[in-house]
Amino acid sequence: MFDMKKVGRQIAQLRKENKITQMKLADQLGVSFQAISNWERGETMPDISKLPELAEIFNVSIDEILVNEKGSKLINHLLENDKEDSPIKLEVQKEEFLNVAPLLNIDQADLVYKNIEEELTISETSLIAPYLSEEIIDEYAKKEFDSNGIKALTSMAPYISKEVLEECANKEFELKGLNELTELAPFLSKELIDECAKKEFDGSGLKGLTMLAPFISKEMINELAKKEVETNGIKGLTDLAPFISKEIMNECAMRDFEVNGMKGLTEMAPFISKNILNDCARKSYELHGIKSLTAICPFIDKELINELSLDAISKKGINEILTIIPFIDSKIINFK
Repeated sequence: MFDMKKVGRQIAQLRKENKITQMKLADQLGVSFQAISNWERGETMPDISKLPELAEIFNVSIDEILVNEKGSKLINHLLENDKEDSPIKLEVQKEEFLNVAPLLNIDQADLVYKNIEEELTISETSLIAPYLSEEIIDEYAKKEFDSNGIKALTSMAPYISKEVLEECANKEFELKGLNELTELAPFLSKELIDECAKKEFDGSGLKGLTMLAPFISKEMINELAKKEVETNGIKGLTDLAPFISKEIMNECAMRDFEVNGMKGLTEMAPFISKNILNDCARKSYELHGIKSLTAICPFIDKELINELSLDAISKKGINEILTIIPFIDSKIINFK
């Protein structure tokens, strides 16, 4: 890319040599005072259309304004042929194009690109993608996808049209599954990701959604979580637990408890509401005794553990609570 600092210093020097203020130069060019200031500080570059005007005002060549940087010859050629209707055949070095691309308008960038497209690598094309038309980018993306798959499009994804990107994503999903879309997920619609997630779930279950979970809608994850619990119990939700709503997790926990008791809730306890765990713990105690709470004790209220422990001791003696002693208030043990 052009050394904007160097070009900025040159514009400032030429302006001062010609005894022109920044404000006057701005008026002559039809730009803002801030634009001139930004050029001279090297924060931005003049639009290519302003270069002939600057050259005329300073009575120098465009090459001098650009400090003879690589690519100034190409800019001169484009300006000289700007009014021609027929296609221009250019002898361009790709390094020149990469250097001047930010200065070109879309039509100029497309024109130069068509002259050297076979010479550019995908990384180089990605660098100039912001300056090319969507039509050019889409055509390139389709070819690159056919040759190298969806991952080849990652670096230029922001510049590919939604239609082409999602067409390629759909094809990749059908061929290789959901996880192949991970790198492109930020650029795909929720609708497409949800549709693919549902198909993946039907084929591979919930575990196949882990890598794409941050990009799947909460509604879809909740829907699939409920189906998973019906088939495989709450343990099947482990990998996706952080993405499932608390309401659905609680609902799934209650459903699993009715079938499998407390043992199914242990792994998922950090994601289940405390009041649900307490309710299930109380029911489990009534049905299976205090020992059924051993694994879940770290996640239920200490007051509840103390209460149930006292009841268990009164009914069956101190030996009944040996497995949960680490979780009981020491005063209860000493008192007994």
